[in-house]
Amino acid sequence: MNKYINIIIISFFSVLSLSIKNIGYVFFIPIACFLSFSNPKNILLIIASSILSVIWFNYQDLLSILIVLSLITIYLFIYKNKNYIINLLFIFVLGFGSLSFLLKENEDIILNLLFSLISVAIYSYFSYNMEGAINKQTKGRNFTYNELIMATISVIGATTITISGINLSLFVAMYFSMYFSKNQYPVHSVCFSLISMFFLRFVYNLEESLLIPFVSAFYMFPSIYAPVCLICFCLLGIISKMEIFPARILEATIALSIIFEFVKIMVISKNTSEKIIHNVYHRAVENINQEVISFASFLDLFSKKFSSTKEFTQKLSEGINSLTRNYCEACYVRPECFTKNKGKLYTFFKNMILYSKRSDYGREDSDILAFSKNCPYIIEMRKSCILINDKLNLSGGATKSNALIAQLNGISNVLRQFSIDNTLKTEMDYNVFTNIHKGLNDYGFNVCYFEVLKNRADDFLVEVGIKGETFNNIKPIAEGVGDMYIENGTTCTFKNATKGRTYIIIIPKINFEVEYGYGSIAQEGNNVCGDNYLIKQLNNSRLIAAISDGMGKGYVANQESGNTLKFVDEITKTAITTETGLQILNTFYFIQDYLEKYSTLDYLEIDRSKGELTFYKMGAASSFVFHKDNSFEKVINTGLPFGIEEMIEAKKIPLQDEDLIIMASDGIFENIVDERELETFINGIKHLSPQKITYEILNFVRNHKTKSGDDMSVISLKIIASSN
Repeated sequence: MNKYINIIIISFFSVLSLSIKNIGYVFFIPIACFLSFSNPKNILLIIASSILSVIWFNYQDLLSILIVLSLITIYLFIYKNKNYIINLLFIFVLGFGSLSFLLKENEDIILNLLFSLISVAIYSYFSYNMEGAINKQTKGRNFTYNELIMATISVIGATTITISGINLSLFVAMYFSMYFSKNQYPVHSVCFSLISMFFLRFVYNLEESLLIPFVSAFYMFPSIYAPVCLICFCLLGIISKMEIFPARILEATIALSIIFEFVKIMVISKNTSEKIIHNVYHRAVENINQEVISFASFLDLFSKKFSSTKEFTQKLSEGINSLTRNYCEACYVRPECFTKNKGKLYTFFKNMILYSKRSDYGREDSDILAFSKNCPYIIEMRKSCILINDKLNLSGGATKSNALIAQLNGISNVLRQFSIDNTLKTEMDYNVFTNIHKGLNDYGFNVCYFEVLKNRADDFLVEVGIKGETFNNIKPIAEGVGDMYIENGTTCTFKNATKGRTYIIIIPKINFEVEYGYGSIAQEGNNVCGDNYLIKQLNNSRLIAAISDGMGKGYVANQESGNTLKFVDEITKTAITTETGLQILNTFYFIQDYLEKYSTLDYLEIDRSKGELTFYKMGAASSFVFHKDNSFEKVINTGLPFGIEEMIEAKKIPLQDEDLIIMASDGIFENIVDERELETFINGIKHLSPQKITYEILNFVRNHKTKSGDDMSVISLKIIASSN
């Protein structure tokens, strides 16, 4: 127990129980021994507070308390290897001796023995609960039960003190009621408050003790509401002049509640169960990410250490053996050299051969400098290293196992990307979803299903099932409840309805709607277009659009571009971000052992919540964003096709109402020489629906005089600001 305020209060008041006839130190001794045996530093607080209490209220027993505390201190520091049985024996002897020889209030030996056994029983109970607190199989035992007993004894001791007609036991009981309630032990608080109330009311006739359960109940309220409610209750009692609660008692209660707010940080744990779960989860994620990073580093190390071919390793080993045969076997300093440089010579010789043509090698390495200084053949050895390097063609032979190394490096990069993606995501407070569920129930909806599928701050998804209501009735209420607890707002969308249940999805607030159209034309002479497209609404507020142009023409090109978009479609089903998903997919393409086949990828992600679009271009044609004011932005490709370059660049553009986005394959905008002509044409048709715009563009390009002979594909997307 390191709650020093509580130790001081318990010690100060429990020692006063010796004033009660025939009791003596029956309660104080087990408490003092238990607290000091648990933590020897506590004995200082116990000595100071108990002696002060005796001097202040019970001066005639000062000598006896000094003797008792001295014996406990001596036992504490002399007998360090405390045995449970020896502790019980010590407490029994100390209790019996204090009753029989120090206090001498009771000459009945049998009664003294009985009280001494009570001390032993109390200490045994304390130890039993502490053992249970660390024994997971005994959930009904913990340290709070000990605190409950100590608090009760403190109330008993405080009954001996009356100041200005007010018995202090009342406020000691209130303090511990506050403590148990705020420490998230409502059952203990109720139990303690009721026991204290009945004890003080029927044993000491304190009518004011009826206030104790009220204090316990008020302090079960969260945060600042507890003291506010108690203070308001006391003020009401003062104003109404309730006879059962004198005004001075209520005023003192207000003062106690204010004082408790200052001291509670020292006795109340800030780690609620929700916070602990939250912290454990984040720590688990951090550990997983750390393990992923460690494994990626291992792959890097593996690829570096084992990147050389077997032929290269054999040649290098022959060169090292040649040096040792020609110079080390007959060297007169060999014993001393081998002893001093044990385990280092192989590295020295290897690096001397590999870097024999570098004049600066080894100048900053103290071990190499010491070896060179003491070796009598160092000059001849360096000359031989140059000859060995040239003869064995090590420079040319040090080829890499490119496929293996590329794959290992690629996989390590994928692991890093995945780990970084997880680290950068911010989770929402779990209580937000609890409040949304409660809000829907409070409104009167019969919520039959509630599942949080995603809980990221910018990417959450809650699926809800409600009985007996239509979607039109649910939508405004669900969005209103969600907006109360989520700062950036929510949107409710329909999923399905079956058997009298309507299922909805709550996602980040959608501020922009998207309409789209698509069209394609195969190259003249081919029946199959080599381009493929993908337009997909994700399960959140995002929409993606992609065009892939396969290498070549016809079926082969169509197959390549189709496979690329299938991979893209699959990776968007995962929980990782778009950028990380594309980077991982690009890495896997990059480490394939052939590059004769490739396809371009023009990828667009529209975040309808943030109002932002992001282009990822890998060998794709330029795209255009036409604004309502007839201006436009051109997004130019700067990368090679998918899987050729290691990194993917992204370009972000903020969305505006009535924006028109045109994505196209190579066969479209290459046919248009004058961008002003294109601008005029698009501005003349952008009032049409996206599908009609797509057809108009294809028709315009097909009839253009500089028409190329490539496949042609177009995606048109029109942005509409949400009315809400």
